Amino acid sequence: MARNQITIKDIAREAGVSTALVSFVMSNATAGEPLYRVNSETSKRVLEVAERLRYKPNSSARALRSGKTGTIGVVLSDISNPFFSEIARYLEDQAYGYDYNVIFASTDEDPEKFRRVVSVLMNKGVDGLILVPCGGTEDTIRELVSSGVNIVLLDRTVPGLDVSSVVLDNRDAAKCITEKLISRGAVRIDMVSYSMNISNTRDREQGYLDAMAAAGLSGYTHIERIAHNSYGGISQYVSEAKDRGVNAFMIATNTLSLLVISEIYKQGFRIPDDFMIACFDRNPLYDIYGSGIVYVRQPVDAFASKAMELVMSHVSAKPGKKRPEEQIVLSPEITG
Repeated sequence: MARNQITIKDIAREAGVSTALVSFVMSNATAGEPLYRVNSETSKRVLEVAERLRYKPNSSARALRSGKTGTIGVVLSDISNPFFSEIARYLEDQAYGYDYNVIFASTDEDPEKFRRVVSVLMNKGVDGLILVPCGGTEDTIRELVSSGVNIVLLDRTVPGLDVSSVVLDNRDAAKCITEKLISRGAVRIDMVSYSMNISNTRDREQGYLDAMAAAGLSGYTHIERIAHNSYGGISQYVSEAKDRGVNAFMIATNTLSLLVISEIYKQGFRIPDDFMIACFDRNPLYDIYGSGIVYVRQPVDAFASKAMELVMSHVSAKPGKKRPEEQIVLSPEITG
């Protein structure tokens, strides 16, 4: 028998809707009840297209007839990033405690990849999603929320959207480590950040600005925004910062901090003699520099446990009794 080649992408293209919406319609159809909120006319059109194309749902979708699949989809921005890889391990352990499995996907901050992996996970019939949003995914997440999908946002939020989330108090964290630099004599403090429009980065930038303003140093503020995965200009930036009299960097992420520190040493400068550093997430290299580096320790265990707790509370809710959305803000731990 020939293998069925029709996919939900074919149906989505033919019906003029998103692949995620097709997943919702097919999940409702296989479950025999409205698991997700979809307009009746749209649902009818999608099912008619599916029938005409002779689409056959996969085994994961059919499993919805008998209940939940026992899986949670987790979409991270970069699984190779130590922060997210550590969270992934904790999430796996947490899921095991609920007798659940997790399916991981990584987006590399690409909104189109985000949409694709979310669609794949929905087609597999996951019971809920834990998502790290990236720039350009707001509409995708809003569609998930409006369709009744059980989701929890991790590390980042989507402004104006009422959905469960677990984030760090990034503004306060950035303010605290900038104040540490100021207390040690730093005056000309630059911030190195990403150009991506994501909530945690913007909050960290605001915390830096808050601390500089409170110390009367607003005239010395400078935020150098680096394009994600485009680090060629860091060498010239560090050199120019030295020429401008900068004596400290507040750096928004672990990846950026390692790149800046590496460049400092390549150019013959030293920490803390030439530059003091404040950054996010611990790296064993920081121990070498003693008090020259201040960093925020993010509670990855709490990120994982709270996110899994929230998504499972939504998954376990009775039909028609959806739990209220909850936003959890974790406190930072400052070291150094």
